[in-house]
Amino acid sequence: MFSLREHFSVTKNDHLALHGIDLVDLCAEYGTPLFVFDEDCLIESFERFRRAFENNYSKVIVCYSIKTNNNLAICKAIREKGAYAEAASELDLCVAETAGFPGDRVIFDGPYKPEGVLRKALEDRVLLVNVESFAEMERLDRVAGEMGVEQAVGLRINPFKSHSFFANVNPKNLIRAVHGYPECRFGFSLRDAYSAYERATKLRNLRVEGIMMHPYHGAVRMLLPLMREVHERLGIETKYLNVGGGFRPETTKSVRYADLTLDLVRQELGLRSTLGDKGGSGEDIGLIAKSITDEVRRGLGDLPEPTIITEPGSFIVGPSGILLLRVDHTKSASEFKWVIVDGGTNIVPSISVFSRHEILVANKAASSPEEMVNVAGPLLYPDDVIAIKTYLPGVGEGDVLSVFDCGAYTISSSTQFLYPRPPAVLVNSRGEVELIREKETCEDVLRKDGLRRVRD
Repeated sequence: MFSLREHFSVTKNDHLALHGIDLVDLCAEYGTPLFVFDEDCLIESFERFRRAFENNYSKVIVCYSIKTNNNLAICKAIREKGAYAEAASELDLCVAETAGFPGDRVIFDGPYKPEGVLRKALEDRVLLVNVESFAEMERLDRVAGEMGVEQAVGLRINPFKSHSFFANVNPKNLIRAVHGYPECRFGFSLRDAYSAYERATKLRNLRVEGIMMHPYHGAVRMLLPLMREVHERLGIETKYLNVGGGFRPETTKSVRYADLTLDLVRQELGLRSTLGDKGGSGEDIGLIAKSITDEVRRGLGDLPEPTIITEPGSFIVGPSGILLLRVDHTKSASEFKWVIVDGGTNIVPSISVFSRHEILVANKAASSPEEMVNVAGPLLYPDDVIAIKTYLPGVGEGDVLSVFDCGAYTISSSTQFLYPRPPAVLVNSRGEVELIREKETCEDVLRKDGLRRVRD
């Protein structure tokens, strides 16, 4: 199984190195926090994903999800290897255009598409707009008519069904129920799907070519019957079958509520924590791709064979990024050793107690873990935690921690809460280091603000 870890080594002075580049030296040059991306890992992850589908099915489009990491250098590197782009906002469209994706290799998704953004998408001649509501469908038809174009569209289908009262008692569903099942707002419900197709066929400026569901789990099973129905009754041939994203990296590890609860019981009994040993491994993309493509072939019958579209993000970019953090100090609290570092959930918002990111001490790379610690960031709220109950070598002030699998939903989702955002570099097997995002300053954060002069 491929892993970014294959590109690491340990230097003579016990430092962690990526492609022979000393990561501790990078911290000295660029400061911490610091994102480091491995270009080779990024490309290998993309090509592994694409091969997994193309080895089983001849007509495949892999759209990189721009929102997952919208850094221009990252997007450009993936585009140069043949990726399409999945855009979900005006910003995503601008990133795709600037990174060099031609319009006919861009798919436009998302539940919010105001008129101005639709105009930009049509001006860019995007391959497909995935429509999510009747209102959006009418708006897009009007805009396309005013611009004198016929736009290819897909319909996003949402298989959501509300649960019974007794099912909602399950804690997993209760929070969703209290919040009104927020996932139900995406796309057309199964109840409305056929009506959406009927309406689309009557609009002069739209051409229905695709069908979509996200995430990929169960997508084929849900969509094929609808594809058959609209083909038989409306004569619509589905050119693109979009199974969305949601593919987890093969390096991703996570724990469940049950694991956390059991570990707390062990702690109360004075037993050693086993949380650091746990973590379900990520998904085998080869098996997933074969399952999806086999299900498509089995279910098509006499339907024309569609192009399968996927929209991966985390699978491609997640394992390629690591975050280097400097230890400010350590302290003891509530029977734990807390390691306080200079970056937190402001720059890695995707981290939670359920994620198990591997952490190494970059300046003690060959040392064996010897103590259980909690790693926390510098922010002022309790949930600013990078890792709980993780085992590290003896760690102290000035050490550098390397947090793995930080490529997804970090740069694109980071905030300036309390601290300007950190820099990022891209490294490769040729030993090259490229600064792909400059470190922000306080002046950068305040540049768009204005102060009104008050007369005495």
